[in-house]
Amino acid sequence: MNDELSLAGLHLGGHQIDLGRLRAGTILGLMGSTDSTTEVVLSVAARSDVAPPPQFPTGIRSGLMRVRRWVKSYLREANAGSGEAALAQACTEFGLRPDVLARRFGELDANEQAKLRLAAAWSTGATWLTFIDPFASVPGHVRAGLRGRLADLAAAHGRGIVFTSNTLTDFTVAEAGVADIEKGELVAFGTLEQVVTEPRGSLPAELSGVNVYSGLARKGWLSIGHSAVKARTELDGKVFVTLGWRSALLSLDEHDPAFTSATVFEAIVIGLRDRGSCLQAKLSPVDTEMGLALDVDLADLAGVRRAGTAGADTDGDQSGTVGGFGLLHPSLGSSIAELRANVKVGTHVFVEVDTSALHAYSVE
Repeated sequence: MNDELSLAGLHLGGHQIDLGRLRAGTILGLMGSTDSTTEVVLSVAARSDVAPPPQFPTGIRSGLMRVRRWVKSYLREANAGSGEAALAQACTEFGLRPDVLARRFGELDANEQAKLRLAAAWSTGATWLTFIDPFASVPGHVRAGLRGRLADLAAAHGRGIVFTSNTLTDFTVAEAGVADIEKGELVAFGTLEQVVTEPRGSLPAELSGVNVYSGLARKGWLSIGHSAVKARTELDGKVFVTLGWRSALLSLDEHDPAFTSATVFEAIVIGLRDRGSCLQAKLSPVDTEMGLALDVDLADLAGVRRAGTAGADTDGDQSGTVGGFGLLHPSLGSSIAELRANVKVGTHVFVEVDTSALHAYSVE
């Protein structure tokens, strides 16, 4: 048995990338834009001795297909010589009742579908397995256990796995590393900690709750294209810069006494969205200069945060809270209802950024 799989020369956006070598028993995670990560997984799957990612049937009548029929079709595609015994054992390994095979796809819930993907691939007997978002729609309390089971089995049986996901916790099992692949480019490749704490692409930035910018460090100053958002630095040259979603204070009043510096600028709300328990706004400065879009949490419905410097995000006792239930910027409204009434797409707000929260690291 070959203990390593070369991942050099994988196809991505008309060119090739190199993800090194995958050692049997380890897992490689791919995050990023779905089209790009799927292309890379399929490029891996095209290699010899690699099981293709189990992909369920689509279309109006797909829900009527018998599960067993699909499994047989998948095993033929994978050139698997395994039989009923191997399939039954794989179902047992992932907690899937064998009678699921006699059912129709439309009768399976998200948990059963996820277990079926894993069991079908596992039953091929291949040393190298590939998956496209294998835990999609699985609730968290089940997802963690299923993900851990896959990792434990891979390590115990010496199987290598390449998978995609857009959920940060899935990558905790990626012992072989995490690759961030966005818009046809390999943006970053390293440990989960490296990719997320110093993000170079939009998805890891999103998953870690920060804005990420390309910046320039010159003569002891760090700039990301707006005169009110700069800080001292020892770096020099091109850099990436992150700024947390809680690192700005917003107000409807330019002269709000809550502002503690002179670096206050006017911005317009260009988008609103839900993000977990938070309401969030996307801002664009009225004087765009070089352009600085900024995502900012407006309210956190999971609870009230303590006040402090702009964007403080500290749990604990509620002395000195910033406002009412969940409010992060009391000057935008004294309640969630007032906040929603006051802040809409097109609303002008004033912004103070906590520049001490800027984190810079070299592009190299």
